[in-house]
Amino acid sequence: MAQSGTPLALQSNVGIESENRLLLDRARLGLLMILAGIAIVFVGALFIVPDRPIINVVQAVNFVAVAAALRLLTDPSRRAFNFAVGFGAFVVTIIATGTVGILADDVTTPIVILVGMSVLAATLVPWSPRWQLASVVCIAGTAIWTVATVVRSPRLFWLQNVGAIAPTLAATVVISHVLRRQRAAVAHAEQEWRSREESLREANRRLEHEIREHRRTEDALRFAMRELDHRVKNTLATVQSVADQTLRSSKSMSEFGAAFSGRIQAMARIHTALAGRRWEGLTVSELIELVVGPYRRHTDSVSIDSDGTFLTSELARVLGMALHELATNAAKYGALSTNGGHLAISSRVESSEAPRLHIWWSEQGGPPVEAPARRGFGVKLIEEALAYEVEGRVQLRFPNDGLRCEIEMPVPSVSA
Repeated sequence: MAQSGTPLALQSNVGIESENRLLLDRARLGLLMILAGIAIVFVGALFIVPDRPIINVVQAVNFVAVAAALRLLTDPSRRAFNFAVGFGAFVVTIIATGTVGILADDVTTPIVILVGMSVLAATLVPWSPRWQLASVVCIAGTAIWTVATVVRSPRLFWLQNVGAIAPTLAATVVISHVLRRQRAAVAHAEQEWRSREESLREANRRLEHEIREHRRTEDALRFAMRELDHRVKNTLATVQSVADQTLRSSKSMSEFGAAFSGRIQAMARIHTALAGRRWEGLTVSELIELVVGPYRRHTDSVSIDSDGTFLTSELARVLGMALHELATNAAKYGALSTNGGHLAISSRVESSEAPRLHIWWSEQGGPPVEAPARRGFGVKLIEEALAYEVEGRVQLRFPNDGLRCEIEMPVPSVSA
């Protein structure tokens, strides 16, 4: 069962590599045990049959053949080659065992060794039942050859001996088959376990990612709530201040209502525009159009010459309120109070170590202008708010043909 992160092909490759490594390791272990057995028999033959050196010659040849096979068994990926080499060394040992029995006139010892080798191969080496059957046939043939050669009477005595060991040899084929099925079941179970483990890891990774995302969302919400709380408090404080100052400078409740409503509406338009930009800010031209645009009497009554200088939300709020006061004054008493009046607004940024924005407000064609006898809240807001809140500077002039205002304030950056 393959889940995310572990393709079936990859799992299959891992299983094949594991099976190949098991074959190589078990084949080498079996050949090492054979080498140890040859060495023991070699030493025993020196004492038991010292007059037959040919036996040790056969043992030496067998030893060299098995040792050579061990040298060749190094790469687990060469499965067919490893099968052939391991089985070849096994067959050489079987034949050498029968040969030694014939040379020593001994039947019992070779048959015991051959049966032991068959059981060893079936339980130790993870090859298929077909290979085990081939080894059983080779062992049975060698046993028949050995018994028939050494024991010449009674007739067919070899058949009795081979018949006695036949059930054991056949059982080794069954053992090989059973062990092969068990290994396959274990490998499948391990594959299932790895697949589930990988699925759990992947699920844990996804869960951890979701938890991190959830925490980031919570942090963002907390920040947004703090920011909202801060902005609401500032806005309420600003509204209260505007209400108090408007009330002080108003001669009647109707005058207060009109002035206060206009200022609140201007604040609302600025806040709405800033909220639409996620409080990142506005360009100067957007802010002028937003605040002054509603006071146009006709298309040509207001001309704007401004670049794309970008203002932060705080700068836009303060400058927007100042421009609103200039616009309402122009609509009541200045160039925007008559159809023939004209308002020109231009701006540019002087680049230096600390860039500053310059805005020129020029009215013409309206009623004659005189300097106000008293400084109302609107004039105070224009002059003092910019100076206090953003370190700006405002210069108001009242020539007879129309109001002139120059605003200078720092900006964080200049947009082309």
